[in-house]
Amino acid sequence: MSQHDIDHILTGKVITLDRAGRITDAVAIAGDRIVAVGERREILQLKGPRTRVTETSGAIIPGFNDAHAHMDTEGLRDRFPSLGRVRSIDDVLARIAELAHATPRGEWIVTMPVGDAPFYFGGPIVLRERRMPTREELDRAAPDHPVCILPPSGYWSLLPCYTALNSLALKLNGLDRASVSPVAGIELQRDAAGELTGVVVEHNYPDSAQIALLPAVPRFSPQDRRDGILRSVRAYHAVGTTSVYEGHGCAPEVIAAYRDLWQAGDLTMRMHLVVSPTWATCDEAEVMMRDWLAYARGAGVGDATLRIGGIFVGYGGEPTAARAARIDPADLGWSCYIKHANDPAEFEKLCMLAAMHDLRIHTIAVDKLCELLPIFERVHAAHDISRRRWVVEHMSHAAASDLARLKALGIGVTLIPDYHVWKVGTRFFPLSEADRELVSPAAQLDALGVPVACGTDNSPLNPLAAMRAMRTRRERTTGEVLGAGGRTSAELALRAMTRNGAWFSFEENVKGRIMPGYLADLAVLSGCPLTTPGEDLEGLSCLATLIGGRFVHGNI
Repeated sequence: MSQHDIDHILTGKVITLDRAGRITDAVAIAGDRIVAVGERREILQLKGPRTRVTETSGAIIPGFNDAHAHMDTEGLRDRFPSLGRVRSIDDVLARIAELAHATPRGEWIVTMPVGDAPFYFGGPIVLRERRMPTREELDRAAPDHPVCILPPSGYWSLLPCYTALNSLALKLNGLDRASVSPVAGIELQRDAAGELTGVVVEHNYPDSAQIALLPAVPRFSPQDRRDGILRSVRAYHAVGTTSVYEGHGCAPEVIAAYRDLWQAGDLTMRMHLVVSPTWATCDEAEVMMRDWLAYARGAGVGDATLRIGGIFVGYGGEPTAARAARIDPADLGWSCYIKHANDPAEFEKLCMLAAMHDLRIHTIAVDKLCELLPIFERVHAAHDISRRRWVVEHMSHAAASDLARLKALGIGVTLIPDYHVWKVGTRFFPLSEADRELVSPAAQLDALGVPVACGTDNSPLNPLAAMRAMRTRRERTTGEVLGAGGRTSAELALRAMTRNGAWFSFEENVKGRIMPGYLADLAVLSGCPLTTPGEDLEGLSCLATLIGGRFVHGNI
């Protein structure tokens, strides 16, 4: 390696995550690749006349790889105005009146949810009245505008989720006393006389109320989605994320937005997108897998910035919500994926078809691994899926004996520790201590040799929050530890949010380690994630993020 070839040398505490677990203090970059790693004095000898040298007292790690991100959602949260930190219905109405004053008569006023960002936990519980404003109250604040206070997504908040509409908004959406929801789990609240109050309560995790009931409420446009992705990318880079794996699947509208940005050269995040298909029946699925999804077979197609491969197939789900979503597949709401509902027999048929066509399956497991495994084992007996890297996404809890069965199938697992341990950990309090340890079981899966990576689920987007949950296993409302024996080491927590995710996109030989020949995707943290106590991890900041040796955040 000539000195003239070295573009950049970074010095600091370099956590390589190589097979030996080496920690050193300098890394040299040429082009988009790491070319040398070692002691500072040794690496500085490679410095040439045009080499930039960056000295930092921070920790240099492989860039975070968010293995279940829903990244595009983050940027959409800026599309509509916030209500602010409201604490009463009068506060809400004052904000609506302020927006009405600034909005031309007759135009829609659409706002972000009631509650405190970023989670909006509890919705109207934060208000003194502990309820949403009614249509009559909203009418007083904005008599000449249709008003819609959006609900959050149940995935990044908690159920139930609340929408509030004024009288004009109800009228424009064709809702009246006789209206009923076509989707189970959506409640149209009524007063004592049976009239609509304007409040809609969503009990489904995938938000369906707007899709099923509110066709007149403004939607996210293709430009909104492109702009939202760019805002999301900046936010994720700011916490050290260099790669994202969207295993829950992306609808055609979302894939198109990423494609547009990639073609324009504006996409800096390394993305692996899984296809969220639009079929309505197994017969349609067979035709699509045979004729239209060849590009998604095996490892998929694309380059180091944008790759598309694999399909997401839902297990279970609400059939009425899925039917409503298929009316217009571009009408996604907060979601990036098509809502499906498959009973066990339909799911097994789709898995068999996918195996026949070399399309790897991704599915949300939550606590249903025990039901999925027999299906996967029957598919494996017919079509050997052990080398195809099928993925069980978003697993919450499973028996130890079931975890062991994953190894023979070659199936990887993504976990959302901050969600299942920190956010909704109280669900698992009734379990025995031994079973509590199997909630978000990163340590157990890793010990079994099952590929396991963790994601943020955009709730929140900071990978250090996921690492904190893995290491402390503390539930947010009580501080109680949810199965102390399930705590991970500091090394595994870091590996699960960096190196391990590369397996899921078939890139374990080019990213996730700081080694010669690997992509120069790096994050510089203000402190060492291996020695910082778990409780303090979120206190670390990201000083800089580099992708392919180029700064995309910070410039130390």
